[in-house]
Amino acid sequence: MPLHSSPGRTRAAALTAVLACLIALFSALAGTPAARAAQAAGGASGRTAAPAGSTTSGNLLVDPGAESVAICSPNGLDGMTVPGWTITSGMPNLVCYGAAGGYPGTGTPGPTGRGTAFFAGGATGNSGLSQSIDVSSAASSIDTGTVGYNLSGWLGGYAAQNDRVGLNATFLGATGATLATAQIAPVTSTDRGLTTELLQRSATGNLPAGTRSVKVDLAFTWTAGSTTDGYADNLSLTLTTALPTPVLTAPASSVPGYDHVFLVYMENENYENVIGNTSQAPYINSLLPQATSLTKSFATTHPSDPNYVALAGGGLYGLTGNSVSTTTIKAPHLGDSVDQAGKTWKEYLDGANGNCDTTSHGYYAPDDAPFYYFQDMKTNAAYCQAHMQPLSRMTTDLQSAATTPNFAWFAADDCNDMEACGITAGDNWLKQTLPTILNSPAWTTQRSLLIVTWDEGATKAYGPGYPNQVPTLLLGSQNSVKPGYRSGQRTDQYGLLRTVDGALGLNPLTNNDRYAATVNDAWQ
Repeated sequence: MPLHSSPGRTRAAALTAVLACLIALFSALAGTPAARAAQAAGGASGRTAAPAGSTTSGNLLVDPGAESVAICSPNGLDGMTVPGWTITSGMPNLVCYGAAGGYPGTGTPGPTGRGTAFFAGGATGNSGLSQSIDVSSAASSIDTGTVGYNLSGWLGGYAAQNDRVGLNATFLGATGATLATAQIAPVTSTDRGLTTELLQRSATGNLPAGTRSVKVDLAFTWTAGSTTDGYADNLSLTLTTALPTPVLTAPASSVPGYDHVFLVYMENENYENVIGNTSQAPYINSLLPQATSLTKSFATTHPSDPNYVALAGGGLYGLTGNSVSTTTIKAPHLGDSVDQAGKTWKEYLDGANGNCDTTSHGYYAPDDAPFYYFQDMKTNAAYCQAHMQPLSRMTTDLQSAATTPNFAWFAADDCNDMEACGITAGDNWLKQTLPTILNSPAWTTQRSLLIVTWDEGATKAYGPGYPNQVPTLLLGSQNSVKPGYRSGQRTDQYGLLRTVDGALGLNPLTNNDRYAATVNDAWQ
Protein backbone atom coordinates (compact mmCIF):
# COMPACT_ATOMS: atom_id res chain seq x y z
CA MET A 1 0.00 0.00 0.00
CA PRO A 2 1.61 3.33 -1.03
CA LEU A 3 2.15 5.81 1.78
CA HIS A 4 1.57 9.46 0.87
CA SER A 5 3.37 12.08 2.98
CA SER A 6 1.20 15.03 2.04
CA PRO A 7 -1.13 16.40 4.79
CA GLY A 8 -4.74 15.18 4.77
CA ARG A 9 -4.08 12.02 2.76
CA THR A 10 -2.51 9.53 5.22
CA ARG A 11 -0.92 9.39 8.59
CA ALA A 12 2.37 7.80 7.58
CA ALA A 13 3.78 7.18 11.02
CA ALA A 14 0.62 5.54 12.32
CA LEU A 15 0.20 3.40 9.24
CA THR A 16 3.83 2.32 9.37
CA ALA A 17 3.34 1.09 12.93
CA VAL A 18 0.14 -0.72 11.96
CA LEU A 19 1.80 -2.33 8.98
CA ALA A 20 4.69 -3.51 11.13
CA CYS A 21 2.27 -5.23 13.48
CA LEU A 22 0.36 -6.81 10.61
CA ILE A 23 3.52 -8.06 8.96
CA ALA A 24 4.59 -9.71 12.21
CA LEU A 25 1.18 -11.26 12.67
CA PHE A 26 0.95 -12.60 9.11
CA SER A 27 4.49 -13.92 9.29
CA ALA A 28 3.54 -15.93 12.35
CA LEU A 29 0.38 -17.26 10.76
CA ALA A 30 1.55 -17.70 7.17
CA GLY A 31 2.65 -21.30 7.55
CA THR A 32 -0.48 -22.59 9.27
CA PRO A 33 -3.18 -24.54 7.40
CA ALA A 34 -5.80 -22.06 8.61
CA ALA A 35 -3.85 -19.17 7.10
CA ARG A 36 -3.47 -20.94 3.78
CA ALA A 37 -7.20 -21.77 3.72
CA ALA A 38 -8.09 -18.17 4.50
CA GLN A 39 -5.77 -16.96 1.74
CA ALA A 40 -7.35 -19.36 -0.73
CA ALA A 41 -10.86 -18.22 0.19
CA GLY A 42 -9.85 -14.57 -0.09
CA GLY A 43 -8.23 -15.09 -3.48
CA ALA A 44 -11.39 -16.68 -4.87
CA SER A 45 -13.75 -13.98 -3.67
CA GLY A 46 -11.63 -10.84 -3.64
CA ARG A 47 -11.51 -10.66 0.17
CA THR A 48 -9.93 -12.55 3.07
CA ALA A 49 -12.17 -14.61 5.32
CA ALA A 50 -11.76 -14.32 9.09
CA PRO A 51 -9.83 -17.23 10.66
CA ALA A 52 -11.83 -19.74 12.69
CA GLY A 53 -12.48 -18.43 16.18
CA SER A 54 -11.66 -14.85 15.22
CA THR A 55 -13.48 -12.03 17.01
CA THR A 56 -13.11 -9.85 13.92
CA SER A 57 -15.16 -10.47 10.83
CA GLY A 58 -13.79 -10.83 7.36
CA ASN A 59 -14.78 -8.31 4.74
CA LEU A 60 -18.58 -8.29 4.77
CA LEU A 61 -18.92 -6.74 1.31
CA VAL A 62 -19.57 -9.03 -1.64
CA ASP A 63 -17.31 -8.39 -4.64
CA PRO A 64 -15.61 -5.40 -3.00
CA GLY A 65 -12.98 -5.14 -5.74
CA ALA A 66 -15.17 -5.30 -8.87
CA GLU A 67 -13.57 -8.60 -9.90
CA SER A 68 -16.76 -10.57 -10.63
CA VAL A 69 -17.50 -8.43 -13.67
CA ALA A 70 -18.37 -10.40 -16.82
CA ILE A 71 -16.39 -8.12 -19.15
CA CYS A 72 -14.89 -4.90 -17.82
CA SER A 73 -15.46 -1.79 -19.91
CA PRO A 74 -12.66 -0.75 -22.30
CA ASN A 75 -13.87 2.86 -22.45
CA GLY A 76 -16.30 3.51 -19.60
CA LEU A 77 -19.21 4.04 -21.99
CA ASP A 78 -21.21 0.82 -21.52
CA GLY A 79 -23.55 -0.22 -18.75
CA MET A 80 -23.38 -3.66 -17.23
CA THR A 81 -24.39 -5.84 -14.32
CA VAL A 82 -22.43 -5.08 -11.13
CA PRO A 83 -22.46 -8.48 -9.36
CA GLY A 84 -23.38 -8.31 -5.70
CA TRP A 85 -24.52 -4.68 -5.93
CA THR A 86 -27.85 -3.03 -6.71
CA ILE A 87 -27.84 -0.15 -9.18
CA THR A 88 -29.82 2.58 -7.43
CA SER A 89 -29.41 5.34 -10.01
CA GLY A 90 -27.74 6.07 -13.32
CA MET A 91 -25.57 3.48 -15.02
CA PRO A 92 -22.40 2.85 -12.99
CA ASN A 93 -19.98 0.38 -14.48
CA LEU A 94 -16.77 -1.57 -13.93
CA VAL A 95 -13.87 -0.28 -16.00
CA CYS A 96 -10.68 -2.12 -16.93
CA TYR A 97 -7.45 -0.79 -15.46
CA GLY A 98 -5.63 0.74 -18.41
CA ALA A 99 -8.82 1.50 -20.35
CA ALA A 100 -8.43 4.06 -23.11
CA GLY A 101 -9.06 7.71 -22.38
CA GLY A 102 -6.86 8.33 -19.35
CA TYR A 103 -8.38 5.82 -16.92
CA PRO A 104 -6.20 4.49 -14.09
CA GLY A 105 -3.68 1.86 -15.15
CA THR A 106 -1.58 -0.69 -13.36
CA GLY A 107 0.96 1.99 -12.45
CA THR A 108 -1.50 4.65 -11.29
CA PRO A 109 -1.20 5.43 -7.56
CA GLY A 110 -3.81 3.34 -5.77
CA PRO A 111 -4.36 0.00 -4.10
CA THR A 112 -1.99 -2.91 -4.29
CA GLY A 113 -3.59 -6.17 -5.41
CA ARG A 114 -5.98 -4.10 -7.48
CA GLY A 115 -7.06 -6.80 -9.91
CA THR A 116 -8.36 -6.04 -13.38
CA ALA A 117 -11.24 -3.62 -12.81
CA PHE A 118 -12.55 -0.81 -10.61
CA PHE A 119 -15.92 0.84 -9.95
CA ALA A 120 -16.73 3.94 -12.02
CA GLY A 121 -19.71 6.23 -12.40
CA GLY A 122 -20.67 5.34 -15.98
CA ALA A 123 -21.80 7.48 -18.88
CA THR A 124 -25.21 8.87 -17.88
CA GLY A 125 -24.40 11.34 -15.10
CA ASN A 126 -24.81 10.83 -11.35
CA SER A 127 -25.13 7.20 -10.36
CA GLY A 128 -25.24 4.91 -7.35
CA LEU A 129 -24.60 1.39 -6.12
CA SER A 130 -25.88 -0.23 -2.95
CA GLN A 131 -25.33 -3.40 -0.96
CA SER A 132 -27.02 -4.62 2.23
CA ILE A 133 -25.31 -6.80 4.82
CA ASP A 134 -27.26 -8.88 7.32
CA VAL A 135 -25.53 -8.72 10.72
CA SER A 136 -28.39 -10.13 12.78
CA SER A 137 -26.45 -13.29 13.69
CA ALA A 138 -24.24 -11.11 15.91
CA ALA A 139 -27.19 -9.37 17.56
CA SER A 140 -26.22 -10.25 21.14
CA SER A 141 -22.75 -8.76 20.72
CA ILE A 142 -23.98 -5.73 18.79
CA ASP A 143 -26.57 -4.91 21.43
CA THR A 144 -23.82 -4.36 24.00
CA GLY A 145 -22.87 -1.25 22.03
CA THR A 146 -19.21 -2.29 21.95
CA VAL A 147 -18.92 -3.78 18.45
CA GLY A 148 -16.76 -1.59 16.26
CA TYR A 149 -16.77 -1.14 12.49
CA ASN A 150 -14.14 -0.19 9.95
CA LEU A 151 -15.44 1.10 6.62
CA SER A 152 -12.72 1.73 4.07
CA GLY A 153 -11.97 2.00 0.40
CA TRP A 154 -9.76 3.48 -2.24
CA LEU A 155 -11.48 6.46 -3.85
CA GLY A 156 -10.31 8.75 -6.61
CA GLY A 157 -10.90 10.37 -9.95
CA TYR A 158 -9.52 11.76 -13.16
CA ALA A 159 -6.89 14.52 -13.41
CA ALA A 160 -8.21 18.02 -12.60
CA GLN A 161 -11.82 16.97 -13.18
CA ASN A 162 -13.81 16.97 -9.94
CA ASP A 163 -16.05 13.97 -10.62
CA ARG A 164 -15.96 11.94 -7.42
CA VAL A 165 -17.48 9.14 -5.35
CA GLY A 166 -18.36 8.86 -1.67
CA LEU A 167 -18.78 5.73 0.45
CA ASN A 168 -21.56 5.65 3.04
CA ALA A 169 -22.88 3.14 5.58
CA THR A 170 -26.34 3.23 7.13
CA PHE A 171 -26.97 1.15 10.26
CA LEU A 172 -30.52 -0.18 10.29
CA GLY A 173 -32.65 -1.73 13.03
CA ALA A 174 -34.92 -4.75 12.75
CA THR A 175 -37.74 -2.68 11.24
CA GLY A 176 -35.45 -0.95 8.74
CA ALA A 177 -35.28 2.30 10.69
CA THR A 178 -32.02 4.23 10.43
CA LEU A 179 -30.09 4.17 13.71
CA ALA A 180 -26.91 5.94 12.60
CA THR A 181 -24.74 6.60 9.56
CA ALA A 182 -21.05 6.70 8.68
CA GLN A 183 -19.60 8.57 5.73
CA ILE A 184 -16.34 8.64 3.85
CA ALA A 185 -16.21 11.92 2.00
CA PRO A 186 -15.36 11.83 -1.69
CA VAL A 187 -11.76 12.34 -2.72
CA THR A 188 -11.82 15.63 -4.62
CA SER A 189 -9.54 16.78 -7.42
CA THR A 190 -7.77 18.99 -4.89
CA ASP A 191 -7.20 16.01 -2.58
CA ARG A 192 -5.62 14.21 -5.50
CA GLY A 193 -3.37 17.12 -6.41
CA LEU A 194 -5.20 17.38 -9.78
CA THR A 195 -3.84 14.01 -10.86
CA THR A 196 -5.46 10.67 -11.67
CA GLU A 197 -5.13 8.42 -8.63
CA LEU A 198 -7.01 6.61 -5.87
CA LEU A 199 -6.43 7.36 -2.19
CA GLN A 200 -7.31 5.20 0.78
CA ARG A 201 -9.96 6.52 3.13
CA SER A 202 -11.64 4.97 6.19
CA ALA A 203 -14.20 5.61 8.89
CA THR A 204 -14.41 3.82 12.24
CA GLY A 205 -16.76 3.74 15.20
CA ASN A 206 -19.18 1.49 17.08
CA LEU A 207 -22.41 0.05 15.72
CA PRO A 208 -25.44 1.36 17.56
CA ALA A 209 -27.20 -1.23 19.70
CA GLY A 210 -30.08 -2.77 17.78
CA THR A 211 -28.31 -2.82 14.40
CA ARG A 212 -29.50 -5.76 12.33
CA SER A 213 -28.26 -4.77 8.87
CA VAL A 214 -25.85 -2.32 7.28
CA LYS A 215 -26.55 -0.66 3.94
CA VAL A 216 -23.42 0.44 2.09
CA ASP A 217 -23.71 2.94 -0.77
CA LEU A 218 -21.36 4.27 -3.42
CA ALA A 219 -22.58 7.65 -4.67
CA PHE A 220 -20.94 8.92 -7.88
CA THR A 221 -21.16 12.65 -8.71
CA TRP A 222 -20.74 14.03 -12.23
CA THR A 223 -19.29 17.48 -12.92
CA ALA A 224 -18.09 17.42 -16.52
CA GLY A 225 -17.48 15.23 -19.55
CA SER A 226 -19.26 12.25 -21.07
CA THR A 227 -18.41 9.87 -18.24
CA THR A 228 -18.68 10.18 -14.47
CA ASP A 229 -15.07 9.76 -13.42
CA GLY A 230 -15.33 8.96 -9.74
CA TYR A 231 -13.41 5.74 -9.13
CA ALA A 232 -13.46 3.20 -6.29
CA ASP A 233 -11.74 -0.09 -5.55
CA ASN A 234 -10.88 -2.52 -2.76
CA LEU A 235 -13.79 -1.55 -0.54
CA SER A 236 -14.18 -3.10 2.90
CA LEU A 237 -16.51 -3.30 5.87
CA THR A 238 -15.33 -5.28 8.90
CA LEU A 239 -16.76 -5.58 12.41
CA THR A 240 -15.07 -6.48 15.67
CA THR A 241 -17.23 -9.55 16.05
CA ALA A 242 -17.34 -12.86 14.25
CA LEU A 243 -19.80 -13.06 11.34
CA PRO A 244 -20.13 -15.48 8.43
CA THR A 245 -18.47 -14.26 5.26
CA PRO A 246 -21.18 -13.51 2.66
CA VAL A 247 -21.09 -15.16 -0.73
CA LEU A 248 -22.01 -13.78 -4.12
CA THR A 249 -25.56 -14.79 -5.07
CA ALA A 250 -27.93 -13.77 -7.83
CA PRO A 251 -30.82 -11.42 -7.03
CA ALA A 252 -34.14 -13.15 -6.56
CA SER A 253 -36.12 -13.69 -9.74
CA SER A 254 -39.80 -14.57 -9.99
CA VAL A 255 -39.91 -14.91 -13.80
CA PRO A 256 -42.30 -17.81 -14.55
CA GLY A 257 -41.73 -20.55 -17.09
CA TYR A 258 -42.95 -20.24 -20.67
CA ASP A 259 -43.22 -22.45 -23.73
CA HIS A 260 -42.27 -19.64 -26.10
CA VAL A 261 -40.58 -16.25 -25.90
CA PHE A 262 -40.85 -13.71 -28.74
CA LEU A 263 -38.55 -10.69 -28.71
CA VAL A 264 -38.29 -7.68 -30.98
CA TYR A 265 -35.98 -4.66 -30.85
CA MET A 266 -37.24 -1.42 -32.28
CA GLU A 267 -34.71 1.39 -32.65
CA ASN A 268 -33.54 4.77 -31.41
CA GLU A 269 -36.39 6.15 -29.33
CA ASN A 270 -36.56 7.44 -25.77
CA TYR A 271 -39.19 6.13 -23.39
CA GLU A 272 -41.13 9.40 -23.42
CA ASN A 273 -41.11 9.57 -27.23
CA VAL A 274 -43.26 6.44 -27.47
CA ILE A 275 -45.19 5.80 -24.26
CA GLY A 276 -48.04 8.30 -24.12
CA ASN A 277 -47.47 9.43 -27.71
CA THR A 278 -50.85 8.34 -29.03
CA SER A 279 -50.66 10.53 -32.13
CA GLN A 280 -47.55 8.83 -33.59
CA ALA A 281 -47.75 5.46 -31.84
CA PRO A 282 -51.46 4.66 -31.39
CA TYR A 283 -51.03 0.89 -31.74
CA ILE A 284 -48.22 0.59 -29.21
CA ASN A 285 -50.18 2.64 -26.71
CA SER A 286 -53.28 0.54 -27.38
CA LEU A 287 -51.30 -2.45 -26.07
CA LEU A 288 -50.74 -0.85 -22.67
CA PRO A 289 -54.05 -2.05 -21.14
CA GLN A 290 -52.98 -5.65 -21.73
CA ALA A 291 -49.24 -5.21 -21.05
CA THR A 292 -46.83 -4.38 -18.27
CA SER A 293 -44.83 -1.30 -19.21
CA LEU A 294 -41.33 -1.10 -17.74
CA THR A 295 -40.82 2.53 -16.78
CA LYS A 296 -37.19 2.05 -15.72
CA SER A 297 -35.74 0.08 -18.61
CA PHE A 298 -32.32 1.10 -19.92
CA ALA A 299 -30.14 0.34 -22.92
CA THR A 300 -26.46 -0.46 -22.56
CA THR A 301 -24.58 2.01 -24.76
CA HIS A 302 -24.41 3.52 -28.27
CA PRO A 303 -24.60 2.85 -31.21
CA SER A 304 -27.15 0.16 -32.04
CA ASP A 305 -25.33 -3.12 -32.50
CA PRO A 306 -23.59 -3.38 -29.11
CA ASN A 307 -27.05 -3.20 -27.53
CA TYR A 308 -28.22 -6.08 -29.71
CA VAL A 309 -25.17 -8.14 -28.82
CA ALA A 310 -25.59 -7.35 -25.10
CA LEU A 311 -28.95 -9.12 -25.01
CA ALA A 312 -27.94 -11.87 -27.43
CA GLY A 313 -24.52 -12.61 -25.97
CA GLY A 314 -24.42 -11.45 -22.36
CA GLY A 315 -21.65 -8.95 -23.05
CA LEU A 316 -20.16 -6.66 -25.68
CA TYR A 317 -16.91 -8.59 -26.25
CA GLY A 318 -15.15 -5.37 -27.25
CA LEU A 319 -17.80 -4.34 -29.78
CA THR A 320 -18.12 -0.55 -29.92
CA GLY A 321 -19.71 0.02 -33.33
CA ASN A 322 -21.91 -1.42 -36.08
CA SER A 323 -19.55 -3.84 -37.81
CA VAL A 324 -21.32 -7.15 -38.43
CA SER A 325 -19.47 -7.77 -41.72
CA THR A 326 -16.01 -7.42 -40.15
CA THR A 327 -16.52 -8.56 -36.55
CA THR A 328 -16.80 -12.18 -35.41
CA ILE A 329 -17.52 -12.86 -31.75
CA LYS A 330 -16.06 -16.16 -30.58
CA ALA A 331 -18.44 -16.79 -27.73
CA PRO A 332 -21.73 -18.61 -27.12
CA HIS A 333 -24.98 -16.73 -27.64
CA LEU A 334 -28.60 -17.01 -26.58
CA GLY A 335 -29.38 -19.37 -29.46
CA ASP A 336 -26.68 -21.73 -28.22
CA SER A 337 -28.26 -21.66 -24.76
CA VAL A 338 -31.59 -22.65 -26.32
CA ASP A 339 -29.87 -25.46 -28.23
CA GLN A 340 -28.24 -26.73 -25.04
CA ALA A 341 -31.63 -26.84 -23.35
CA GLY A 342 -32.96 -29.07 -26.15
CA LYS A 343 -35.26 -26.33 -27.44
CA THR A 344 -35.63 -24.51 -30.74
CA TRP A 345 -34.93 -20.96 -31.90
CA LYS A 346 -34.92 -18.73 -34.96
CA GLU A 347 -34.34 -15.12 -35.92
CA TYR A 348 -36.80 -13.74 -38.49
CA LEU A 349 -35.67 -10.70 -40.50
CA ASP A 350 -37.92 -8.26 -42.30
CA GLY A 351 -36.82 -7.87 -45.94
CA ALA A 352 -34.40 -10.80 -46.07
CA ASN A 353 -33.98 -12.49 -49.45
CA GLY A 354 -34.11 -16.09 -48.30
CA ASN A 355 -32.34 -17.90 -45.50
CA CYS A 356 -28.99 -16.66 -44.15
CA ASP A 357 -29.13 -13.43 -46.16
CA THR A 358 -25.90 -11.71 -45.10
CA THR A 359 -25.84 -8.82 -47.58
CA SER A 360 -27.38 -5.38 -47.09
CA HIS A 361 -29.95 -4.17 -49.62
CA GLY A 362 -32.61 -1.48 -49.42
CA TYR A 363 -33.60 -1.08 -45.79
CA TYR A 364 -32.46 -4.63 -44.99
CA ALA A 365 -29.26 -5.26 -43.03
CA PRO A 366 -28.03 -8.58 -41.57
CA ASP A 367 -27.49 -6.93 -38.19
CA ASP A 368 -31.19 -6.17 -37.74
CA ALA A 369 -31.03 -9.25 -35.54
CA PRO A 370 -27.72 -9.94 -33.81
CA PHE A 371 -26.82 -13.57 -34.27
CA TYR A 372 -24.71 -13.20 -37.42
CA TYR A 373 -22.10 -11.53 -35.22
CA PHE A 374 -21.30 -14.91 -33.66
CA GLN A 375 -18.83 -17.45 -34.95
CA ASP A 376 -21.11 -20.45 -35.27
CA MET A 377 -23.50 -18.50 -37.50
CA LYS A 378 -20.67 -17.16 -39.68
CA THR A 379 -18.77 -20.41 -40.12
CA ASN A 380 -21.56 -23.00 -40.29
CA ALA A 381 -23.69 -22.35 -43.35
CA ALA A 382 -26.24 -25.03 -42.51
CA TYR A 383 -26.68 -23.66 -39.00
CA CYS A 384 -27.17 -20.16 -40.38
CA GLN A 385 -29.69 -21.40 -42.97
CA ALA A 386 -31.70 -23.15 -40.28
CA HIS A 387 -31.85 -20.20 -37.88
CA MET A 388 -31.62 -16.92 -39.86
CA GLN A 389 -34.77 -16.69 -41.98
CA PRO A 390 -37.11 -14.13 -43.59
CA LEU A 391 -39.92 -12.66 -41.50
CA SER A 392 -42.45 -14.25 -43.88
CA ARG A 393 -41.31 -17.63 -42.57
CA MET A 394 -42.55 -16.70 -39.08
CA THR A 395 -46.12 -16.58 -40.36
CA THR A 396 -45.75 -20.14 -41.67
CA ASP A 397 -44.03 -21.47 -38.55
CA LEU A 398 -46.62 -19.98 -36.19
CA GLN A 399 -49.51 -21.76 -37.85
CA SER A 400 -48.83 -24.66 -35.48
CA ALA A 401 -47.57 -24.64 -31.89
CA ALA A 402 -45.39 -27.63 -32.80
CA THR A 403 -43.48 -25.64 -35.43
CA THR A 404 -43.26 -22.44 -33.40
CA PRO A 405 -39.73 -21.95 -32.01
CA ASN A 406 -39.32 -21.81 -28.26
CA PHE A 407 -37.36 -18.60 -28.78
CA ALA A 408 -37.94 -16.22 -31.67
CA TRP A 409 -36.15 -12.92 -32.29
CA PHE A 410 -38.09 -11.12 -35.02
CA ALA A 411 -36.75 -7.92 -36.56
CA ALA A 412 -38.09 -5.00 -38.55
CA ASP A 413 -35.94 -3.53 -41.31
CA ASP A 414 -34.27 -0.14 -40.87
CA CYS A 415 -37.39 1.73 -41.99
CA ASN A 416 -39.93 -0.25 -40.02
CA ASP A 417 -37.89 -0.29 -36.80
CA MET A 418 -38.31 3.53 -36.49
CA GLU A 419 -34.67 4.31 -37.31
CA ALA A 420 -35.06 5.65 -40.85
CA CYS A 421 -38.78 6.30 -41.25
CA GLY A 422 -39.93 7.47 -37.83
CA ILE A 423 -42.20 6.38 -35.01
CA THR A 424 -45.39 5.98 -37.02
CA ALA A 425 -43.75 3.65 -39.53
CA GLY A 426 -42.63 1.40 -36.69
CA ASP A 427 -46.00 1.56 -35.00
CA ASN A 428 -47.71 0.48 -38.24
CA TRP A 429 -45.24 -2.40 -38.66
CA LEU A 430 -45.97 -3.68 -35.17
CA LYS A 431 -49.70 -3.38 -35.86
CA GLN A 432 -49.24 -5.57 -38.93
CA THR A 433 -46.82 -8.05 -37.33
CA LEU A 434 -47.84 -8.69 -33.73
CA PRO A 435 -51.26 -10.21 -34.53
CA THR A 436 -49.38 -13.09 -36.17
CA ILE A 437 -48.05 -13.89 -32.71
CA LEU A 438 -51.08 -12.91 -30.62
CA ASN A 439 -53.46 -15.03 -32.73
CA SER A 440 -51.17 -18.05 -33.07
CA PRO A 441 -51.80 -21.42 -31.41
CA ALA A 442 -48.59 -20.95 -29.43
CA TRP A 443 -50.16 -17.86 -27.87
CA THR A 444 -53.75 -18.97 -27.51
CA THR A 445 -53.14 -22.54 -26.30
CA GLN A 446 -49.71 -22.39 -24.64
CA ARG A 447 -47.74 -20.08 -22.37
CA SER A 448 -46.00 -17.42 -24.43
CA LEU A 449 -44.17 -14.19 -23.56
CA LEU A 450 -43.72 -11.21 -25.91
CA ILE A 451 -41.02 -8.61 -25.21
CA VAL A 452 -41.14 -5.40 -27.25
CA THR A 453 -38.16 -3.17 -26.52
CA TRP A 454 -35.81 -0.63 -28.11
CA ASP A 455 -32.08 -0.89 -28.71
CA GLU A 456 -31.06 2.60 -27.53
CA GLY A 457 -32.28 6.11 -26.88
CA ALA A 458 -32.89 8.68 -29.60
CA THR A 459 -29.56 10.50 -29.33
CA LYS A 460 -26.21 8.77 -29.55
CA ALA A 461 -24.62 10.85 -26.81
CA TYR A 462 -23.38 10.46 -23.24
CA GLY A 463 -23.67 12.41 -20.02
CA PRO A 464 -26.46 13.41 -17.65
CA GLY A 465 -28.79 14.59 -20.43
CA TYR A 466 -28.86 11.17 -22.06
CA PRO A 467 -30.02 8.45 -19.63
CA ASN A 468 -30.58 5.92 -22.45
CA GLN A 469 -34.00 5.02 -21.04
CA VAL A 470 -36.06 3.05 -23.55
CA PRO A 471 -39.64 1.74 -23.74
CA THR A 472 -40.17 -1.93 -22.95
CA LEU A 473 -43.47 -3.81 -22.93
CA LEU A 474 -44.13 -7.31 -21.61
CA LEU A 475 -47.20 -9.19 -22.83
CA GLY A 476 -48.02 -12.71 -21.67
CA SER A 477 -50.57 -15.27 -22.73
CA GLN A 478 -52.72 -17.22 -20.27
CA ASN A 479 -53.01 -14.14 -18.02
CA SER A 480 -49.37 -14.50 -17.01
CA VAL A 481 -48.42 -10.79 -17.11
CA LYS A 482 -50.20 -8.03 -15.22
CA PRO A 483 -52.36 -6.05 -17.67
CA GLY A 484 -52.28 -2.26 -17.60
CA TYR A 485 -49.43 -2.26 -15.08
CA ARG A 486 -46.47 0.13 -14.87
CA SER A 487 -43.43 -1.38 -13.20
CA GLY A 488 -40.95 0.96 -11.58
CA GLN A 489 -38.34 -1.75 -10.99
CA ARG A 490 -35.08 -1.07 -12.81
CA THR A 491 -33.85 -3.38 -15.54
CA ASP A 492 -31.62 -3.29 -18.59
CA GLN A 493 -30.72 -5.50 -21.51
CA TYR A 494 -28.92 -7.98 -19.27
CA GLY A 495 -31.99 -8.08 -17.05
CA LEU A 496 -34.09 -8.88 -20.12
CA LEU A 497 -31.62 -11.61 -21.05
CA ARG A 498 -31.98 -13.11 -17.57
CA THR A 499 -35.75 -12.87 -18.05
CA VAL A 500 -35.47 -14.97 -21.21
CA ASP A 501 -33.17 -17.39 -19.36
CA GLY A 502 -35.72 -17.79 -16.59
CA ALA A 503 -38.70 -18.05 -18.91
CA LEU A 504 -37.15 -20.87 -20.95
CA GLY A 505 -35.04 -22.55 -18.26
CA LEU A 506 -31.69 -21.63 -19.83
CA ASN A 507 -28.24 -21.49 -18.29
CA PRO A 508 -26.79 -17.97 -18.09
CA LEU A 509 -24.18 -16.94 -20.64
CA THR A 510 -22.03 -14.68 -18.44
CA ASN A 511 -22.08 -12.94 -15.07
CA ASN A 512 -24.05 -10.15 -16.75
CA ASP A 513 -27.20 -12.25 -16.99
CA ARG A 514 -26.32 -14.56 -14.09
CA TYR A 515 -26.41 -11.66 -11.60
CA ALA A 516 -28.75 -9.25 -13.39
CA ALA A 517 -31.85 -7.91 -11.68
CA THR A 518 -35.13 -8.91 -13.27
CA VAL A 519 -38.46 -7.14 -13.00
CA ASN A 520 -40.36 -9.23 -10.45
CA ASP A 521 -43.62 -7.35 -10.09
CA ALA A 522 -44.85 -7.89 -13.67
CA TRP A 523 -46.06 -11.45 -13.26
CA GLN A 524 -49.41 -12.90 -12.19
